[in-house]
Amino acid sequence: MPRTTTLVAVVLAAVALVLTGWVLATRASACSCAGLATPEQFERADVVFAGHLVSREVNGGASSSDPALHVFAVDAVFKGTAHARQGVVSAASGASCGLELAGDGPFLVFAGEQDGGPHRADLCGGTAPAAPELVAEVRALSAAEGAAVAVDPLPGAAGTELRSAPQRWAGVLVVGGAGLALLTGLLVRRSRRRRG
Repeated sequence: MPRTTTLVAVVLAAVALVLTGWVLATRASACSCAGLATPEQFERADVVFAGHLVSREVNGGASSSDPALHVFAVDAVFKGTAHARQGVVSAASGASCGLELAGDGPFLVFAGEQDGGPHRADLCGGTAPAAPELVAEVRALSAAEGAAVAVDPLPGAAGTELRSAPQRWAGVLVVGGAGLALLTGLLVRRSRRRRG
């Protein structure tokens, strides 16, 4: 009987370590950019606009994947629809593919639309400082698609409030893994006491 308890304890400990390692490794290595060219990034984006960063707010702050809301004052729209003040959400850190923007810009923002909320963007989507060559390339892509170039943004604001952070299942798994490890320790201790 003690041998069975020890075997169960070892299996539980292994499962706890695998779960904890899987969660942490997934978070740490989540961002890997494939290096798409600007035309591909333009095609994938629902909205492309130029603007200055007005504010940045992180909801949570405990994890690199917590949502960060970037609010831009939009100067020109090259694809899709954007408002004069447009919110864009990404992960808080580049470690989780979040936008890495220094200063207030101007920036060219490549984003995806979301129903009833701010647009989404990530580190690999094309968002970058609005260098003259990049702006010229995006202008040409916009003209080729038949979109109006340098259109004034819509009045008003859209997606400039950050909602509560979504449920973090990774945290639940880490706590569960820690619980399994504790249970395993208790079973091993109990097994040793029975032998002694």
